[in-house]
Amino acid sequence: MKQIRVTEFGGPEKLISQDVPMPAAGDGQILIKVEASGVNFSDGMQRRNQYVFPVSLPFLPGFEVAGIVTELGKGVENISVGDRVVAMLPGGGGYAQFAVTPSYLAAVLPPTISAQESLALQVQGLTAYLMLKDGAKLQAGQTVLIHAAAGGVGTLLVQMATQMGAGKVIATASNVEKLAVAKSLGADELINYTESDWVQKVKAATEEKGVDLILDSTGGGILRDSISCLAPFGRLINFGNPTGGSTSVEAFTLVNNNHILQGFGLASYFGKPDLMQEAYHYLFSQVATGKLKVHIGQSFPLKDAAEAHRQMEGRKTMGKTVLIP
Repeated sequence: MKQIRVTEFGGPEKLISQDVPMPAAGDGQILIKVEASGVNFSDGMQRRNQYVFPVSLPFLPGFEVAGIVTELGKGVENISVGDRVVAMLPGGGGYAQFAVTPSYLAAVLPPTISAQESLALQVQGLTAYLMLKDGAKLQAGQTVLIHAAAGGVGTLLVQMATQMGAGKVIATASNVEKLAVAKSLGADELINYTESDWVQKVKAATEEKGVDLILDSTGGGILRDSISCLAPFGRLINFGNPTGGSTSVEAFTLVNNNHILQGFGLASYFGKPDLMQEAYHYLFSQVATGKLKVHIGQSFPLKDAAEAHRQMEGRKTMGKTVLIP
């Protein structure tokens, strides 16, 4: 089968297509014929060896796929051959025609949800739901600031925050087109965070009170400046740093207003299958009833994985990016 591999760290050109043996399902695992693979910023960070976890070579990018189950390992009972599933791959290897993963990290798809749609509900959807519900414990009436609101996670956060009772949703993005996407999904205030006065605009939108919750996937200077936008007892959750640069915050600056600076990582939830399944149920039901809109931004053939990375890292993508084997 065809699989994309990285044998030396570097730019998108290091994503190389190779012919490799077909995998087999081991005990408790399923083999999936991949219909679509998700592309994430973390894939690029791992490709550059700038991720929070160490990466060894050869690196097999892609930790989420959707497709059809073709083989069951011993002991698998919750899934059948022929089921359409969306699944996480803790060991990577999703940029391929076939992939193997433990069955407990897969969810059977309703017939109304396509493979590509399901991937927008996988890493991004699980992240958005679990971050709001479990990480932030969002309360009704709170004001929420969402950075990169036109991205894969951002488009879902805007909708979910509103559905979960946020009093006001402030969305930021880097251009007018992306802000229009956030507005179409229900954002109350739109701010371009590449403009020098964006912090002042956030404060003005809250009548100088500040926001209760900030959801940040940008890191760097945006994260540091965001702290001044928090209301007393406000919380900032960071779940990404696409440039891989250093983000340092002086801890004592959080003291006067009892600010909370928190991290979020989806991988820690792999050990909480009940919460994962709760999130899948919410996501699938919301899409089925039309309450949650999935934004598939762009798809690329598997062989063009390098171009997908170039466009994502050049901030030319919106919504979910997928590869089609």
